[in-house]
Order: sequence, then C-alpha cells, then structure tokens
Amino acid sequence: MKICFITAFVFFTIFSTSFVFADDDETQFMFEFKENGIMPAFDEYGDIDTISEHLNVYRADYDTVMRLKKDGLIDRVEEDVQVQLADASSDYMDIYNDTYFSTQWYFDKHRIREAKKILGTGKGVRIAVIDSGVTIQKDFNPENIEKGYNYIYPEKTGNEIMESDGYTAKNHGTWVASIICSQSNNNFGIAGIAEDSIIVPLIIHQDEKAPVSNVIKAIDEAVRIYNCDVINMSITCSANPYNLQKVIDYANENNLIVIAAAGNDGKDPVKGKEYLYPASCENVISVGSIDSDFSKSDFSQTNDYVDIAAAGNNMTLVGSDGIYISGKGGTSFASPVVSGFAALLKEKYPDMNYEMFFSALKAGSLDISDTGYDIYSGFGAFDAMESVKFLEENSDFFISPVYADDLGFKVKVFGYGLYGSLVFAVYDDSGKMKYIDMEELIAEDDVFWKNIRYSPQEGEKIKIFAFDFMDTIMPLGKARVFTGAS
Repeated sequence: MKICFITAFVFFTIFSTSFVFADDDETQFMFEFKENGIMPAFDEYGDIDTISEHLNVYRADYDTVMRLKKDGLIDRVEEDVQVQLADASSDYMDIYNDTYFSTQWYFDKHRIREAKKILGTGKGVRIAVIDSGVTIQKDFNPENIEKGYNYIYPEKTGNEIMESDGYTAKNHGTWVASIICSQSNNNFGIAGIAEDSIIVPLIIHQDEKAPVSNVIKAIDEAVRIYNCDVINMSITCSANPYNLQKVIDYANENNLIVIAAAGNDGKDPVKGKEYLYPASCENVISVGSIDSDFSKSDFSQTNDYVDIAAAGNNMTLVGSDGIYISGKGGTSFASPVVSGFAALLKEKYPDMNYEMFFSALKAGSLDISDTGYDIYSGFGAFDAMESVKFLEENSDFFISPVYADDLGFKVKVFGYGLYGSLVFAVYDDSGKMKYIDMEELIAEDDVFWKNIRYSPQEGEKIKIFAFDFMDTIMPLGKARVFTGAS
C-alpha cells in the first residue's frame, strides 16, 4: 500500500534551474556530497553541520549550499523542513491497583492485560522516544530512563527539561513515555504497558516544532549509539524528505521497529486526508487513533497509509510537571500504545523486525469500519492476544476471525509470501466435514479474503481449517470456532 515513488518530484524541482527556496538566514538545507567527489574543507564554504557522516547527510544555509552547488560538489538538496507534535487536543482493580487504572480502558479493549501474562513487561527492550524529552517521575523506575541526548541544548541530557529553556511542549515527551514505562501495581499513578522497558529520550524540539534534520540525527543515533529496539515518533511533517526515508530504511535494516503517529487533522475534510511523515514513510507503522467504543477518533488522519488503530483518546497521562491529566487525545498517544506492545513482543521474540511485527498486528486486528483494510483505521484495532496467538503458532499463515453473511463466511488469511494452493474445510463439532474448497493464491501476497459458502444453523459450532495442498495435508494454524446466530 505504501509506494516508493512519492519523493521523486522533490528532487527534480531542486535540480532544475528554478531553485526557489526562500533566501533567508534561518532556512537550512540538507544535502549529500557527491560520491567519489572532492570533500571540501568546511570552513572554505561556511557553517556546514554533519547530520550523519556514514549516511552522507549534511546541512547548511542557503548561501553555503549555493556555493557548494555552483562548484558541483553536492547532490540531493532539500529543505530542512519542520516537524511538529501529533497532539490533539470493567473492574480492573482485581489485578492492577494503580490510582488511575480504571481510566486506562485500552488495557482490556486491546487485550493487553491478557497478553502481558504471557509476554511479560518488556524487560530490557530499548525504546527511543524522539520527542521533547522525558523527565523522571515518581511513577517511573529511574534506572530505566536513560540520559539520552538533547539536540537543542547538547550540554544537557534528554531527561533535563527546564522551564527557563522555553520548552512550551515540555510535557509532551513525558506524556508519551508514561503510557509505556509507568510502573504497575504500585498503588500510584497509571500502569505502563511495558514498565520494565528502557526509555531513551532524544530531544528534537523545544517549541512544538523542529528541523527534520534533528529527527534524522535522532533515528541514526538510536541505531548506532543507543542500540534501540523500537523507535516511537509522536511527531508529524507535511513534507517527505528523502533523507528521512533513508535513515528509516537504515533503522529497518538493523532490525528496529519504527512506529509513528498518523496525524490529527481528521476534522479537516482536506488536510485530514493528507499524508503526514514519518508515519507515511516506508517501513514505519502508522498508527491512527480510536475512542473507547472502538470508533475512529474524529481527529485521526484518514488516508491509505494508516496501518493500524490504537487507543488515542480520553487518555490519562503524567507530564514533566508531575501532574496527572485525563481526557487527553491525539495520535501522539496512540503511537506509544503500539510501541509499548512492540516492546512486550520484542522481549519474547528478540529477532522480531518490522515485517514480523506488522504481520502480527494485521493478523490480530479487529475491523472497526469497512471489512478488511480501510483508510479510517488501516487493518483495524489491534488485538494483543490475537497477535500473540499468531506468533505462537509459528505457521506459514494465519486465519483471522470470520465474518458472517447470509450466504456463509469471509475469512482473512495472512502469511509471509503466500503462494500455491490452500484447501479450506469446515467441520462440525462431531468432526464431520461440512464444506471443502480450494483457493489458488497469488505469489507474494500476504493477505487475502476467502469466501466460504456454508451457513451454520442457529447455535451450531463449526471449525474452519486451512490445509497446505502441496505437501502432506496438515492444518497450518489453529482452527477458528464460530457459533451460528442465536
């Protein structure tokens, strides 16, 4: 669904003679030095910042870039555009005793509570929170909050946020982290999804906006320096810089799972359909927001790059000021719900990469809008237990929950490069076969729908199996059970 040609027009514009970026002192541009070209002495041309030496990404002002371009030394010039925050405006106490746990509806709606009994607490999994910094709170384990890095004030750390520094968005990073790392069952605050994960705070902004080069540096160093497993980015940008995709690909190649907020312009009929980045980059899980009734949050972005939906409205969070606030909404907070779940899975499956995690999310998704994929919630609201089951089966494919209509059922099948033939069979409780059909799969598809034309009687329980037709006929994955309407 995500196509790789979307950035091409940017570079044709830049290399044409009509180079029209604003000529002012504040505008900065990123570029590459030509391969096998001459690397000039930086002081001959002006101030040149190294964003990532090994990825060949540098930054300078307009005049410096023009001098380098005139001398034929650089390629791929693009503006260092600004990113901004993606912030919009049962009885649990038998297990969790945290003060505000009764407001954390997503623990049961996404079945995270059940999954944690199997997966644990995300112990040792390293999560880069690329945001406004994370201050240590009473509800945090201080040993699990690293110093990280501050790209605004390098002399400080990622968990030093001072009011005097002008951090108008100083709470945002701590809000995000609190969803992931708050301690559980301590009679205080809220419960974190992955309370024993390691948070690496990387500060990229101080006033709700930041140059995308800060984001690129942070992703690069999350891989190379901080050895992170998961990256959470609750930020958005309307442009799609080439170098942002390049560093995300680098993270993907190194087995990191990158998760980002889809955006909060959903109430606007035009802006709400736009692609926002980094969520709409390749190799990123784009997370939309849903309300506690599993309907799409009205602010959540609507486009065909949204991958999955998670709780992002009516959230209780703690900020860097230590104040607990309820009713917060934004895809900024849906993203760390998924990042926390990624940490739980990473603890049990250390080799899990983007593809494996995405497949598990899709297989365990619950449709909340149109059947199958849709632009409102992607593959639907993730179900932690169904994702766990998918991974535990360790099979070539997985059959989703079934959908009934007057003629029979639809089943959703996921896998890794599915091809060949599958046989679908329906059995009743006594083991009698009621239906059989074969489906020829398209090479390299990883999801398809199968119509099963069997209608159960009222209250009848059936099991649906899929078999590999190419080899011995063995069920590949656990059967799903459906009870007829009553």
